[in-house]
Amino acid sequence: MPRQTWLAAAGIVLLAGGTATQTHAQDTTSGAACGSGQPVSVNLLWPTQPNTLDPNVETLVMFAQISRNMFDGLFRLDDNMQLQPDLAVSYKQPDSLTYEIELRKDVMFHDGSAFTSADVVATFDRIVNDQKLASKQRSYVSNVKSVTAQGDHTVKFALKQPDSSFLKTLATIIYITPESAIEKVGNVEFGKKPVGTGPFKFESWNVGDSVVLAANCDYRGDKPIPSKVEFRFISEPATQISSLQSGEIDIATQVTSDLTAALKSSNDVAVQSIDGNQTFWLSMNAKEGPLADPKVRRALNYAIDKTAIAEQLLGGFATPVGQVYSKGVFGYTKAVSPYPFDPEKAKRLLAEAGYGSAKPLKLEFYNFRAELNPVQQSIASFLADVGISITTRFNPNYFVDTWQPGKMGRNQLIIRSNNNLLMDADFALGLELDGARRGMYFSSPETDAKITKARGEADSNSRQAAYDDLNKTLYDLAPVTFLYSTDAIYGVSKQVDWKPRPDGAIYLANVTKKP
Repeated sequence: MPRQTWLAAAGIVLLAGGTATQTHAQDTTSGAACGSGQPVSVNLLWPTQPNTLDPNVETLVMFAQISRNMFDGLFRLDDNMQLQPDLAVSYKQPDSLTYEIELRKDVMFHDGSAFTSADVVATFDRIVNDQKLASKQRSYVSNVKSVTAQGDHTVKFALKQPDSSFLKTLATIIYITPESAIEKVGNVEFGKKPVGTGPFKFESWNVGDSVVLAANCDYRGDKPIPSKVEFRFISEPATQISSLQSGEIDIATQVTSDLTAALKSSNDVAVQSIDGNQTFWLSMNAKEGPLADPKVRRALNYAIDKTAIAEQLLGGFATPVGQVYSKGVFGYTKAVSPYPFDPEKAKRLLAEAGYGSAKPLKLEFYNFRAELNPVQQSIASFLADVGISITTRFNPNYFVDTWQPGKMGRNQLIIRSNNNLLMDADFALGLELDGARRGMYFSSPETDAKITKARGEADSNSRQAAYDDLNKTLYDLAPVTFLYSTDAIYGVSKQVDWKPRPDGAIYLANVTKKP
């Protein structure tokens, strides 16, 4: 008799009732003996540490780097950003709202239990329905009406509305976790010692310092080469670079442009850069207070010289944008240019909104990433030049403690960015511009309808046209202050054979390192 769980909060029905089955996300074709390679260490430059290693909790890209080496999704993006099966074998789409996915039968979790359709159902159940888990991934599956296990190796997804990015979501955000292991130990303990299906398995977590994974020699595909992989949590950019130069780490992430010269002068380290998927903007409360006025929001966009920031502060490793995605992301609109630098127009718009020397607009400007302090100060200077009274603050916990829970103040700004995991506009829009998902600080009936329309278009040309229309509307409404997209810059030991991907994902199974 199948189990039925009603997800009251999201209106999702999950049906499960099988037993048994297992795959991964990086193309490994070396044929090397499992774990025969040198250990590899990667630093994740981020101001906060993970609170859990449970892959169904967070959406932060830095922490996903750990998850994607331990866990698998139903699908994956290959090195060319093309969708490929992972825990899935194939799928059928009988209509625009239904996906029937056949699962692999050769998959085992790290604890020896078999992967089955029940694990897929249970994964979605806990993401959506487990209030104690409090998954931040819930909004990304809010369009799922039901998940049904049809035997041990087939899963049926029913959607509420058509969604052309759905399979990309399954490939990049949702990792499958073992139902039996979580039922046995609970969410908290599972988050301390996670069990996945990927090429590496959990070994240790030195809280505040590092996570170590060991090669999974029972992995179904080509065996992982490194004997171990370590993820470090060095949060200071300069310390990260010195650790790379000393050989303490092998790959440094999110290297800032001002530190590339030091790396290029080193005989043992190479600088690798690629057109990135990371876009920056200023997030604000556009629903209430002074920033609810579109004239004020447009004034902020005109007040900032994004080109100067890109060239002078970011060393030319950035490109000004007028949308929340970079040019390599599906849905980017070539015809939507960045706001020009026009401080006089910014002053006029502020005056029309009722602000001036006698009554200056007062804003608090938060930053939670130390490497962005120079950008924050530059932006603050531009805003002050048009008469805004601006106070800058650094708080490494602001994003987690204030922005994410929806507690942002009426007169506050924060530097935000997204690494577009899906390489699809819908991902960035879901972060804060879609009222049906994370519309905590902005939503409008017009843009919500256009987002839904674009997501539902099955034909890629029609979908791009829908995004072109949406992006022009968002440009005019200016729900955020559009800034720039950046190249992804890495520092890599010359002993290590590794190349960055357009989506920023770091897979380590096929990485080799000279002794």
